[in-house]
Amino acid sequence: MTRTEDRLRDAFQGAAETIRPGSLTPLTVPSPRRRRRLWGVPIVVAGVLGLILVGTSLVAGRMSPRPAAGSRILSGAPDHVLAIRNGRALVEDGAGRPIARIGGERYEAVAATGDGRVFFLASASASGKSSYTFYRVTLGANGTPSGPEKVRTDDPVRMDSGLGKPERFAASRDGSKLALVGANGGRSGIVVIDVRTGAQHDMEEVGRALPASSATWAPDNRTLGYIAEGEDGRPALYLLDTGQDQLTPRVLRSATMPDDALINVFVVDPDGRTLTAQVQGAKHGPGDDADYRLVRLSAATGQPTGWTARLPTDSFFVKPDPTGRHFLQIIDGRLGRVDDGAFSWVSSATDYTDAAW
Repeated sequence: MTRTEDRLRDAFQGAAETIRPGSLTPLTVPSPRRRRRLWGVPIVVAGVLGLILVGTSLVAGRMSPRPAAGSRILSGAPDHVLAIRNGRALVEDGAGRPIARIGGERYEAVAATGDGRVFFLASASASGKSSYTFYRVTLGANGTPSGPEKVRTDDPVRMDSGLGKPERFAASRDGSKLALVGANGGRSGIVVIDVRTGAQHDMEEVGRALPASSATWAPDNRTLGYIAEGEDGRPALYLLDTGQDQLTPRVLRSATMPDDALINVFVVDPDGRTLTAQVQGAKHGPGDDADYRLVRLSAATGQPTGWTARLPTDSFFVKPDPTGRHFLQIIDGRLGRVDDGAFSWVSSATDYTDAAW
């Protein structure tokens, strides 16, 4: 059984209930100054951004060679990485060498904004894994950090998010919003936090037993992408316009491919015109092996565009830089990167839990 199957199995086992209403009506959100809670959010198929993925076409385009060993710093890539290693937050250079340590809490996840300087750290409360505190860190030109500065919130931020799984936490490109996804009470859950006011906007999808994952912000700083259970019980890709009073998520497509390949995690690229998805291929061979690739897709057609990078194995991790040309990967605790479609290892250390640039 693959790690993807293990995670889906655990998610369904941890769900308390599954409700299937026949018809759901969106609830108008109250004043934006107050915390919002939405129940029974319907799912509407997107027309403009509907993705038509043909599973067999995912291997089309330019394929990188087998992953290479050793560190590599390419021109144009960010100079600094903010990494979480065994609960510690560190600033490192592009080759994994430490520059500075960030004090304070024991951290579980990091999210980058769009300028390569401002980052947000997530820390679980001492009482358990369901309540979180967030901190802002700003890096100087030489990588010297200032902060951490605590982000004020109106209420405790509660979510069974499984932090330590970095696809559950994201910051908007302008740093004005944070998103935490996971599950609440056996239902897929999403919390959006306004960093400037501390207001929280909560959404629970009744009957969606699979915890939400793969939080990603579009460059408009209001559209949130994520993966959650679809109406057929299988994971699907969604977009949610958080700037509307009626929060109605739109289905991009099922995460399941026609050839049984599966999108594990995706990000909206900084240009807003493409997506980058990590795809687990169909099983093959006597050991039920699977291929793993990072695939660049057109947001308009869903067809592969540009490169397809071969990955060593499953990672549930895609973190883009501000240009969308470079991506961080964490695979079995080891930091790697994809540059213009080619994979290489950054460090031989195996204690990474999250990283961003």
